[in-house]
Amino acid sequence: MKFFKALGDETRLRIVGFLLKKDHCACDFSDIKNKDQTTISRHLKVLTEAGIVKYEKNGRNLIYSIKDKGIRKRLLTMGIKEQDDCCDSSSLSDERVKEIVKGKYSKIATEGGSCCSGSGCCGGETQNPIQISADLGYSEAELKVVPSSNLGLGCGNPGALGSIKEGDTVLDLGSGAGMDAFLAANRVGKSGKVIGVDFTEKMVKKARLNAKQSGFANVEFRHGDIEDLPVKSSSVDVVLSNCVINLVPNKSKAFKEAFRILRPGGRMYISDMVLLSELTEEQRADEDLISGCVSGAVLKDEYLEIVKSAGFHIEKAIDDPGISRRQYKGLPVESLKLVAKKG
Repeated sequence: MKFFKALGDETRLRIVGFLLKKDHCACDFSDIKNKDQTTISRHLKVLTEAGIVKYEKNGRNLIYSIKDKGIRKRLLTMGIKEQDDCCDSSSLSDERVKEIVKGKYSKIATEGGSCCSGSGCCGGETQNPIQISADLGYSEAELKVVPSSNLGLGCGNPGALGSIKEGDTVLDLGSGAGMDAFLAANRVGKSGKVIGVDFTEKMVKKARLNAKQSGFANVEFRHGDIEDLPVKSSSVDVVLSNCVINLVPNKSKAFKEAFRILRPGGRMYISDMVLLSELTEEQRADEDLISGCVSGAVLKDEYLEIVKSAGFHIEKAIDDPGISRRQYKGLPVESLKLVAKKG
């Protein structure tokens, strides 16, 4: 039973096809369907426990192969074919994904619009940042704090998921024009601090201008990659992020970085897009869907597993499937609101 169940997954079938051709290090499979290394390792574990593959250590690497000649013959008899290239030619490299995202959000920073502008993934033309944000739970008062920072890029209101106290240090992952950072700044007060990190330079420039024009002295915006945060370890009380991690190629690394910079007992409040079902290869490679927070998303269970693997304890997970109808024209996505703690 384990044997056939293990083969009932598209990604695992592809891994087996590659291993039928030749042995591979686990790292060779990192480009399969935009899966990160944590996910690939889980698939390899399932195949190993089912007696289909085996591994041996070679220095720092684990080299995987088909378990034995009998298993190889059985797989070939079942019609599973050897595959020549472990790198999916239809998938995009991590660097290319980052280029697409940076280009799109640089344009939004300078010209306005939302992540949905110009793509086929989002709702009707009547939508605007105020409407989108109001639908996501931002109050009228919140929307008036720094109106120019609201670009309609969120999929929730992460700051509303838990307490942010006076004196806290808050980090906003993928801070954009600064909307969530400014709301957090009002809550931490003069004795607290908010740091926003974004890897789009034009967004950082826009956020800094918003802070200056609105008189926020307790907010700092830094240019950086959230897979490698420019923030000291154990220096932050609360991490926020709004519809950003789905855009990050290596989600495992991003969450490990969030765990690193949090103090013990610190909390993470996340709103992000996850998949309700797998996308086609064409959808995964669609540049509008990548920048529109769809193609880089993963299934909910996979997302939660990545968070837990980074060391977090998940305290609350809230689904918002209605966002698919409101903003994504019925694509198989939902917004996931997450509260997690560093133990």
